[in-house]
Amino acid sequence: MNFNFKSLIKLACLSVITLTAISCSNESTIDPVEPDPSTERTYHLVVGSSSTGNSATYTQGATVEELLDPTKTFTFEGFGFEVPSTRTARVYTSNDGNTLYNLNYGGGDISKYDYVSGQNYNLDLTTDVQAVMGTAYPRWTKLDENYAMLQYVATENIYDDPNAASPVYLRTSATITIALVNLETMSIISNNSFEFPWSEAEASQGIYTSRIDAPVVSNGKLYYGVAKSLYDPITDARGTMVYENIETLVVDYPSLENPTTLTSTLAEGSTNGYRTPVAHKDELGDTYQLVTQGDVSLVRISNGTYDDSYGKFNIKNLLGHNAEANTGWFYVGDGIGYVPVLNTDEGDSASSNWDVVRVDIYNKTAVKMDISLDLWLRQYQWASVIDGKLFMALTSLGGEGNVYIFDPANATSTGFTKGAVLKTGTSDASYIGLF
Repeated sequence: MNFNFKSLIKLACLSVITLTAISCSNESTIDPVEPDPSTERTYHLVVGSSSTGNSATYTQGATVEELLDPTKTFTFEGFGFEVPSTRTARVYTSNDGNTLYNLNYGGGDISKYDYVSGQNYNLDLTTDVQAVMGTAYPRWTKLDENYAMLQYVATENIYDDPNAASPVYLRTSATITIALVNLETMSIISNNSFEFPWSEAEASQGIYTSRIDAPVVSNGKLYYGVAKSLYDPITDARGTMVYENIETLVVDYPSLENPTTLTSTLAEGSTNGYRTPVAHKDELGDTYQLVTQGDVSLVRISNGTYDDSYGKFNIKNLLGHNAEANTGWFYVGDGIGYVPVLNTDEGDSASSNWDVVRVDIYNKTAVKMDISLDLWLRQYQWASVIDGKLFMALTSLGGEGNVYIFDPANATSTGFTKGAVLKTGTSDASYIGLF
């Protein structure tokens, strides 16, 4: 038998190289699975003790495991940290859940608290903002992990000669004050005041800007939703505002300079919301804005202008009844969001006639979720996206409910599961968010 030692050596070397390559290839394809950061943090259940304006606000911490567990019960009866506020607190949290931020609406200060455990929170910093904002009643919005915006509108009726026996009403001016807050130091680092850009046509009718809120940052600009009101000089009172368009205030960010407005007749109504996010930027960089007075609908802002090609996503027409969404909405991702909607055929915003509606902003579809609760969501402030799903704390007013986990991949009315049981603790209390 003849052996070719050179060939044998070459074959042996090739075998070693091949085995090494396979081993390296296998190692390179096995990546460690990183946990979703949203599942690793603490969340905060927040309750308003009353459906009236002067509602005390309480909070307690919860883990994701507890929120998912249908055998776990959360209650605020004799439990919970009271977040100081003259009226219902306006709360945000840090992305890691370790810090709670609060605007003391009516008290004129902003604070942050370190979360310890359960109902235990320690005050870290407090800043009085009244001198800068000119009021104890500003509103605020957390922009990102580092900054928040304070905003306020002060109005004044202007007459040709205030000292005359019968002065002639000219218009109502709206002075906007906005301020940028550093959340690390809880200090105001820049601010600006200016008159809202107004039109002669609206001013002559007594129409003026009465509120701005819920800004979103896009391409170096802040986009603020706008609400308008009507002044009747004959009665010296507000009249009934009938919208003929929608409007957005735009300022440079972070300089807060160069105020301009966007207007459109694609829809009619306010765009400012109440205490909930109203405008969200999607993964493509477009901003989807909820019309919060009038028929519930969504419009799109693209490249710094209202997008005529998108038109109006008329959600009301898909629901089969008259409906408004005068609080705001929550975006999960990939075009899917959830909107608290009031059935105005059944009552006004003080009634327990609210639904949660799943919307697909790309395909313009809307599905009312099958939630068997008498929901009152007028003061609902926040829902959390955890591992790609939307978690909402939902109960009947003064009653019980659950943590609802909405799956954006499920487009049916039953596309959710129930987690922990929630109890309100008092007859008029309601959960206002899961932060």
